[in-house]
Amino acid sequence: MLKTRLFPGVLMWSGLSLFAACAPEPRPVEVISSHRPGDVALLIEREGGAGPYVEGTPERFRIVASGEAFKSVRWSTDAGVLASDVEQVTWTLPPAGTASLSVSVETESGKTAEGAFHFSVVAAPLATSTVIDPGPDETGSVCELAFDDAGKGHVVYTNDTHNTLWYASWDGTTWTREQIDGPGFNTGGMFITKPVLALDAVTGTPHVGYLKSTGPVSTAMFRVGYATRVNGTWTREAVDTPNTSRLGIALNPAQGQQPTLVVANSIGSLRVMTRTAANTWAANPLSALTTSHLTGEPVFDATGALYVMTNQVSTATPANYLRVIRGSVIDSFKVRDTGTGFTSSWNSLVWGQGPHLLVMVSGILEGERAAIDDVTVGTPLSASTVSSSPVDYRYQASDLAYGGGKPVAVLRNGTAMELTTPDAQGFWTYTQLGTVDDATRPSVAIRPTDGTPHVCYQRDGKVSFQ
Repeated sequence: MLKTRLFPGVLMWSGLSLFAACAPEPRPVEVISSHRPGDVALLIEREGGAGPYVEGTPERFRIVASGEAFKSVRWSTDAGVLASDVEQVTWTLPPAGTASLSVSVETESGKTAEGAFHFSVVAAPLATSTVIDPGPDETGSVCELAFDDAGKGHVVYTNDTHNTLWYASWDGTTWTREQIDGPGFNTGGMFITKPVLALDAVTGTPHVGYLKSTGPVSTAMFRVGYATRVNGTWTREAVDTPNTSRLGIALNPAQGQQPTLVVANSIGSLRVMTRTAANTWAANPLSALTTSHLTGEPVFDATGALYVMTNQVSTATPANYLRVIRGSVIDSFKVRDTGTGFTSSWNSLVWGQGPHLLVMVSGILEGERAAIDDVTVGTPLSASTVSSSPVDYRYQASDLAYGGGKPVAVLRNGTAMELTTPDAQGFWTYTQLGTVDDATRPSVAIRPTDGTPHVCYQRDGKVSFQ
């Protein structure tokens, strides 16, 4: 994994703008923009390879400029070993940690520019990109990743060839796979979509919610399925809900990690489903939210209060609202005004430090400057405050986690994937993770035993882990 941060103030000298790119073979070069327009664009290319950057590995880079010839190129680093040949350099990566690679150029036309790049080099044992399910089927257009307190990895993912739902666990070395649900003889199911995962981190017990069709694809009605794994056996339950298109799942720490589903179809159909016993679900229709879309994952606090994100669309100015649900009582806090296009957007919702809830929209259009909204939760909820931190200027899918005192986001922009974390000064650093399949959403989680963020995603039609 390679963290590359561009410094626009440094990169815009004499009308020359600097861009960076990571070019795993045989795919085309992936360009990281400095977000500053210029007369000539420089590209930094990684020659060969894809995925993480591992300590001790020789990595070769090349700098090029459209329409410009170089008079001189100078490379330097504060760690590792460099062997340069004008516009090309081979960098033997240093031990795991932070390192910097810098380049200074002068073109034949007299333009100059300098670039400083900050890297996070990872240790070899955890750096390898792994295919979780190496079978012949296409897998992982949807995946959800979580870790238990012992550092064991848990993933739920879709088999997209046969519309089935699968679970995999990771012991630090090997992935073990099991089918959760799907079409079968006298099983009553047809196809599965939109799985969500809540993990009991103490026991390692996975709780999975998902949508299960009751008819042909063209006219499908979706009901909610629930599954949990106890003593090596999967228990599956049908949750009695109306036709459903969106759902989230969370565990209530005030009720012994009781599974709770938040489900919705269209405006006015939000309801909370609580598992009170095996095959028994209590419904709480949120009748006060009759003009809202469900737009985010639910989370509990330690007292058992349930927080969800919705989009209010009945007003002249649509807005995202944080709701807290305590039994039949609902409190609200407006996080931000939105356009009507945000009614279908999904938000990651995670606890930060103390009373802070972090909200991040799943995707944005170019130039929208979507942010992580840091909500300091007040009592009552209307006394909350929010501050927004722009993350990037365009991406199509994202996921958010929090650990080690800072947020960690994974972003997909087309087929490029990067990990985003703040440095010691709070500036975002961007770790290039190579390529990912388009039109998919990656998932990020932090392994508590070593503080390392990991992602699951689809690459070349296979559910993968890094």
